[in-house]
Amino acid sequence: MSTATMHLVHPRESAMKLVLYAPDRDLVSRLTPLLPAAADVEWQDSGAPAAALEPLRDTGCVLLLDFRHEQAAFSAALVRQVQAQAPELPLVAVGSTASDQLAGVVAALRAGLRDLIDLDAPPHEIEAVLRRASATDASVRAPAAVAHKARMVLLLGVRAGVGCSTLAAHLGVLAQQAHSPLLAQEEDPPPVANHLLLLDLAQPAGDLALYLNLDSSFHYDDALRHASRIDATLARTAMTRHPAGLALLGQAAGTDGTPMADPAVLMQRLRGIFDTLLCDLGGACVRQIPVSLLNSADDIWLVADQAIGTLVSLDQALTQLERVGARDKRLQLVINRFDDASGISPAQIATRFGLPLLATLPDRARLRSAASHGRLLLQEAPRDPYLRALAPLLSRLDPAAAPAARSWREHLALRLSGSQWKTK
Repeated sequence: MSTATMHLVHPRESAMKLVLYAPDRDLVSRLTPLLPAAADVEWQDSGAPAAALEPLRDTGCVLLLDFRHEQAAFSAALVRQVQAQAPELPLVAVGSTASDQLAGVVAALRAGLRDLIDLDAPPHEIEAVLRRASATDASVRAPAAVAHKARMVLLLGVRAGVGCSTLAAHLGVLAQQAHSPLLAQEEDPPPVANHLLLLDLAQPAGDLALYLNLDSSFHYDDALRHASRIDATLARTAMTRHPAGLALLGQAAGTDGTPMADPAVLMQRLRGIFDTLLCDLGGACVRQIPVSLLNSADDIWLVADQAIGTLVSLDQALTQLERVGARDKRLQLVINRFDDASGISPAQIATRFGLPLLATLPDRARLRSAASHGRLLLQEAPRDPYLRALAPLLSRLDPAAAPAARSWREHLALRLSGSQWKTK
């Protein structure tokens, strides 16, 4: 460590030795100003034989790998070499969460790296990553104990086409804005907090990303494979974000409806990171949904409409839920696309199937028109009756945030005139 650097080190701080293992040293100049005073970074040419890492094995250093987009593939190959030559060396990826660099972050996760220095993060976050990586005590390096368990709500569309994913998209954005109302305008920056995760496990796969006009290179299958490495930093950097701030984790478009793998470990991780999980299961057969997911949910909202075919599907879904022990007080009914000229009323449907009626949502052609343009109805028509009808769902989704959400909803109700929704 240089004399200048040593003068900056607090007596109680332990020095961190960092080695950038990369084909060139250009990253050092960008990285150095972001590091804590106790850190000293050196460059080592990754073009040299891997045996050159041997002297570093007992030095307590942390090895940094360049996972910026242009170097990600090369560094992913280096990970395998380093782990074979010096498996005890802690590895940390260096990358950026800028939109054109996210592929590098995903490549680091897929290569098995848990720790990431985000070049766009504030210095205190970078220092926290380095402290965790350089800790020799396994208990220090382990993820922090889960301090809370996020509320999880399943939106179960009883058949494809009842509008479950459209509902999930609007609920997710509105619930996020309830915590950050100033972010409703598109020019405002997204929040950094991991408040709400929208989990898309619906069929057909990928519809939520279309409705939210988002593109992702990190999908649900990736998260399942690397569940033990998911932490708050990876959730913030790898998962795509809507401008309102909510995170989206979904299946890649084209994923078929085969039975899902058990997500118990992943759900445990996600519920320790986010405050609320809203899971879209529209069109998914109950037999394909892992029992652990059904059992761990706080609420299960069955989404249906008044069509006779949908009511048959609702009956079948309830039968299947009963077989797995999930037909209980968590079940509530949401009637979507309600038309008062269709005959049977939502109350009659709820009574017929023995379910509490949580909400009735009106049939709105404007909703489908907005979706065809890649926009949400709240962008096209923020005073639409459909949005007013979501109030009981929003209140139920996040009761822990009731004071903040209530003031936001009161503000929204005032803007919408506060009247009962009407479609005519």
